[in-house]
Amino acid sequence: MCHTNPSGLSTGVVVVYHGELHVFTNRHRALRSSLATVTATVTAAVLGIGLLWVPPAQAARLGSRPAVEMARHFQTSGFQRLDWSPVSGATSYQVFVKEARYDQSLPRNWRLLKTVNGTSTTVHVARGDTRQFGVRAVGRPAGTRMEVTAISNFGTVSRPARLRQLLRVRRWTTVRYNRFYGNVALESHRRRSKLRLPDAQGITTIWLIGEAGRRYGLVDVYVGQDRIRRVDFGRRRHDNDKQIRVRVRPRRSGTVSLITRGRKPVRISAIGTTRSSTTATRTPSAPLARPPAKSFTFRGSGWGHGVGLSQYGAKAMADAGKSMSQILQHYYRGTSLDRASDRLLNVNVRYHASSVNASLRALSPGAEAEVCAMRSGRCADRVTFRDRRAGSGTAGAIRVTRSSGDVLARVTRPNGDVTSLRGSQVRIRWTGTRYLAGDASVLRLGTGREYRHGKLFIDKHGSTQLNASIRMKLQSEYLRGVAEMPSSWNLDALRAQAVIARTYALKTGAGRKSDCDCHLRDSVVHQAYLGWGKENEGRDAYYGKRWVSAVDSTAGQVLRYRGALASTFYFSASGGHTLNSQDVWSSTVPYLQSVDDPWSLTRANPNRTWASTRSQSSMASLFGLRDIHSISITSTYRGGGVRSVTATATNGDTRTISGKADTMRIRLGLKAAWLTSIDETY
Repeated sequence: MCHTNPSGLSTGVVVVYHGELHVFTNRHRALRSSLATVTATVTAAVLGIGLLWVPPAQAARLGSRPAVEMARHFQTSGFQRLDWSPVSGATSYQVFVKEARYDQSLPRNWRLLKTVNGTSTTVHVARGDTRQFGVRAVGRPAGTRMEVTAISNFGTVSRPARLRQLLRVRRWTTVRYNRFYGNVALESHRRRSKLRLPDAQGITTIWLIGEAGRRYGLVDVYVGQDRIRRVDFGRRRHDNDKQIRVRVRPRRSGTVSLITRGRKPVRISAIGTTRSSTTATRTPSAPLARPPAKSFTFRGSGWGHGVGLSQYGAKAMADAGKSMSQILQHYYRGTSLDRASDRLLNVNVRYHASSVNASLRALSPGAEAEVCAMRSGRCADRVTFRDRRAGSGTAGAIRVTRSSGDVLARVTRPNGDVTSLRGSQVRIRWTGTRYLAGDASVLRLGTGREYRHGKLFIDKHGSTQLNASIRMKLQSEYLRGVAEMPSSWNLDALRAQAVIARTYALKTGAGRKSDCDCHLRDSVVHQAYLGWGKENEGRDAYYGKRWVSAVDSTAGQVLRYRGALASTFYFSASGGHTLNSQDVWSSTVPYLQSVDDPWSLTRANPNRTWASTRSQSSMASLFGLRDIHSISITSTYRGGGVRSVTATATNGDTRTISGKADTMRIRLGLKAAWLTSIDETY
């Protein structure tokens, strides 16, 4: 460690020896005191150079810096290779980056991107991004720090923006052809058609990628209100893709506009902007020696994917006096209530099972069950049996398996008689339903769930498996058993849930799914369907009646957006804001955009805060590092969902994982993507 004087500066000797300038700190003096004293005295006498104060070094320095091969300033491909010359004594090289979207300014400070052992690496630049890269050599530890060189700058690399980021003011049509950048171009045949790239920052050059040839026309290029240049795409004999560079002097910020001139067509495949490197940079200090953490505690809020209605938020709004329609309009902006007719649904209740077991439970004495072996859609053979006692017990037993390509049902009556039926499909009906008159009953499956409505079909799947689905009406039968919200909650919250469950069932169940031969599955893959257990919940079905009341009081009501059924996604609770659909999955849905959701953060929500601990080994495996010292949140989406996290190893290496919010939630093993902090335990 260097000793310092009261002003905080380390003492040193500056000498000139054989035409070179050398700086020796106190560490060097221990090894070179004799040479330093003699040389300093002689040089000071001859050249008049005395002892000087010099600032302390951030870290021990290697002798030189890498000589870099400059990166391409503008590129259409996503990847570029960076090369540099080796530095004697270096054990690794750190690659740094500054990055920004086309409409943002480059930051002034470097961020460590990766550490490599060789003298080249491949880097990526996303569409519409500008990245500036640098590299420095890292040597062996000197005390608590590493020996490093200064950063060598490759310069900036920019890529064109995506076409969807351009604003088509009028008269532009989309053209698809695999020769274009991104296989898509925008074409206009009219004068004064305007195409805009909004709010570009620090522009030094504008790049236009377009179709060139005699039949193509002119455009004027503007930045803000200033015309920069007129570009003629017709100055080529043959049709061809062409990149045209338009220099901007001095550099400007503002909206880039293209305005067509004349009646010849113009095809634009991309607009790009480049900018100069930022000059005021801070060289990051060398990585400190640090221990690996024993574990990592992720702290956050909410539960679920985060798109659409927050159920705990709906509860809090209803408790505060908000109506069903106010709740729905808050979470699904721009939608409206409408009506839809009832329909039949096949709801899968056993998925890819090797066998299906069922029995009958009478709600009134004398209930009856019927088992049919179906062929060509007709009942070819049947067995019936009764449950003569009403209560918690069941009567009879039905076991359905696969046998030689058919479906085999083995029916055991209450008296012990056994009958086997074989067909291409098995159908089970029970009395008290629309399909079989008689005393009320429920069918109990081997899973323990009971079903009051509909009829059960058991079908073949693949060569050895079975799917079991109940056919029932959406409004009067299926919705009564949907178990997505506690029936004890405020009725307006329950009504909102009933509307979105109905809309979801109609939208998602519009066609049959080949994996289950059903419209919907009974799990969170689609909607949780509990059956009779939901409708009959509580003593004398007290809570079940509340849910049925919410279903019946909203009979037929659905949410629509511009006439079409809305995608009414919902989840348990947010972290204070819902998330944009495009930030969680892929598609941008206008009515599934982020909204403020303070309602999810009330004390009623058990997941308003949570903590989840992960081990050192699991995190090192996830990030692909030997060990991890710390993990930090490096970016989030609008609404607060985590977008990327970066892990730093004990040797200074870093790895970043990023993705859609729901992907990050799953990869990190969290309840939700609203991650607020990551704490290390050492």
